[in-house]
Amino acid sequence: MPKEDCKYWDKCYQRNPVHLSKYNHPEKQEEKEDGAEGKNVLKRSAFSASGEKEEGKHSEQVDKDKPNTSTLSTDIVNKEMAKGNYEAETAELHKEAMSNITGKNYMEILEKRIRLSVQKEYDNLCESNEFIRHKFLVEMPPDFYEFWKFVVSLKTDPVNPKVAGLQHLDNVFQLQLVGPFEFLAGKFHGAQLGEPGDYLRHWRFYYDPPEFQTIFVRRGTGIHYGYWRDVPQDKENLLIARNDSAKGCEFQFVAGNAFDAFLYYLEHDFVATPFSSGQLAGTKKAVPKYLSDNSLETAQLDQLLRERNKRVVAKTFHRAGIVVPFDRKTQLGYRPLTVSDSELKKMLAVLERKDVDNGAAKQAVLEKLQPVANAANIAVDEMDFGSALELGIDMFCSGHKELHMLASSLLVPAYSMLSRPQFIAIAKAHMEQRSREVNLSIFEVLK
Repeated sequence: MPKEDCKYWDKCYQRNPVHLSKYNHPEKQEEKEDGAEGKNVLKRSAFSASGEKEEGKHSEQVDKDKPNTSTLSTDIVNKEMAKGNYEAETAELHKEAMSNITGKNYMEILEKRIRLSVQKEYDNLCESNEFIRHKFLVEMPPDFYEFWKFVVSLKTDPVNPKVAGLQHLDNVFQLQLVGPFEFLAGKFHGAQLGEPGDYLRHWRFYYDPPEFQTIFVRRGTGIHYGYWRDVPQDKENLLIARNDSAKGCEFQFVAGNAFDAFLYYLEHDFVATPFSSGQLAGTKKAVPKYLSDNSLETAQLDQLLRERNKRVVAKTFHRAGIVVPFDRKTQLGYRPLTVSDSELKKMLAVLERKDVDNGAAKQAVLEKLQPVANAANIAVDEMDFGSALELGIDMFCSGHKELHMLASSLLVPAYSMLSRPQFIAIAKAHMEQRSREVNLSIFEVLK
């Protein structure tokens, strides 16, 4: 049976023997480029039906006034050929698929191939700590990884050594190590795939701003601890803050490293029983011993707080404060809002009242807030990015979902101008599905 002419003819870059044996192709392919001052002709090597390269020569430059192209980089040629080859193979795959299947079956095959590709990428990520940066958009500080080694050393289990320490802390002290700790324990390996927002919401409690990342949770409660980053790229000397989501939006800085945060939890949030008092005492002694045995020096809270407080420009509703670049000489970077915190809270108090119509109350509050928001946006235009960040965080910390749109309109330009795009993604994902629940694990969502 005679072969058909390839519809790509001299444009075809297929090297697949099956394709070459099925369709006719010209012996040589030429590409001509018309320039403003003359014509250049480049002859590419022809390929046989078996896909092997035949002998060929580069043509010489027609226009002698221009540089000789006989030494044109083979990299450029290869890139052009690869591009054409990819396009041709894609079109051929599409044609062959459509000749055998149609409609729903075809789409199912394409979707399956996409899922396999995504799964392969996910599996590769699970092979390194790059998973944390890719899924949570941040990197972890050195004390995080050292504390993980300490946790693993607490309990030996030849069957499942990675999770033994986690289970020990949970069973004895009601303390769950979550988020990036769960990755180190292997819980994400082989887990069902989620959407990008699912990973950003993983153990993100109701009042957690984008700057906060949960690592400890007291099981079954809103009490949780986490790293506080004023800049997403920070991974050195991070402060650790505590919040109880059942009590509100205020955060308290309790430690300068994971070890001290663990001791703070044992001292303030864990209530020992006669059965656990002995283990509590032993674990408290194990922390300084581990640090000493491994010659580890950890950052201390007082020093870190002093350094950070110098950069705080406003406390905001969560009381942890916000940090933005601020020139004290020119006063550029931040300006106070047109209302005080107390005045702002008084405006928002209307939304708490049960004796008013919610729709009317929302409209009235928004009308009062609009001039404040306008002034903050003007401040952004004049390089005072901290003003919009402060008001956006306040709207978020108020807890009223009716204000999410206003909060987003302030946070997005502020974080963008501050070069903190990771916080934009986190804030958007959180406000899309903001929950007051205390079990905020991605593994519950993907069940």
